[in-house]
Amino acid sequence: MSEILHLSYSSVSRYTTCARQWRYKYIDKLPDPPSASLKLGSAVHAVIEQVITDRVEGKTSSPATLFAERWQEEIADPAIKWNGDLPEAIGNEGLRMVTCKATLETIEKLQPLVSDGKLIIEQRVELHVPGVPVPIVGYIDLVGVDGVPHDFKTSAFSWNQEKAAAETQPLFYLAALNQAGISSHGYRFRHVVLVKTKTPQAQILETQHRIGELFWLFEMVQAVWKGIEAGHFPMSPGAWSCNEKYCSYWNVCRGKA
Repeated sequence: MSEILHLSYSSVSRYTTCARQWRYKYIDKLPDPPSASLKLGSAVHAVIEQVITDRVEGKTSSPATLFAERWQEEIADPAIKWNGDLPEAIGNEGLRMVTCKATLETIEKLQPLVSDGKLIIEQRVELHVPGVPVPIVGYIDLVGVDGVPHDFKTSAFSWNQEKAAAETQPLFYLAALNQAGISSHGYRFRHVVLVKTKTPQAQILETQHRIGELFWLFEMVQAVWKGIEAGHFPMSPGAWSCNEKYCSYWNVCRGKA
């Protein structure tokens, strides 16, 4: 698989969800238009990171202005799948999220680690798994001053502790930090969840993981790589994404005439 130079959490997750979908994207390189939700999440993340950076550097910034500017950049992409939603309505939803009291109070609590004079925000990390010749590359939204990595999420529903604990994405980041010699103080991780309700909510959920989970992660990535190398890309008709709304490849697969 010489054309595959690296993997990511999202690509590994895509393979485990539907290997056929993975092949369409990464081997056949069929178009995979971004959703409106993905664009909204990208804009919100960028605003949060900029507000935190400005605050630490002693600058004053307006979340509303930052979001308006970033949202215009995001919706300039002509390939977005709107699925009947209006850009203005989605934009107003995002504006409420970044300016509401709950979000602003939550952002104020986030204190990034500073290393060599640099804020550890949107930190690139690599994970190297034995038997897998390419790295798994990712970006940690923020590493706290206490060394705990954070990930920002936008969600239509509030999370609970059980959902946070079941997420596998933290394992990639914790394993990568561990390989880099950076302690996360007992494999702790924090999800910062902004909920897209009429009155937006903000949550910080901390989870703690075990070393055994990192070994499980390695086994899972190794199994995915073996499947890729073997050209094993089965369909997954029972997957949550196997429908016309969520799969960009529906018309060349299950929905094919």
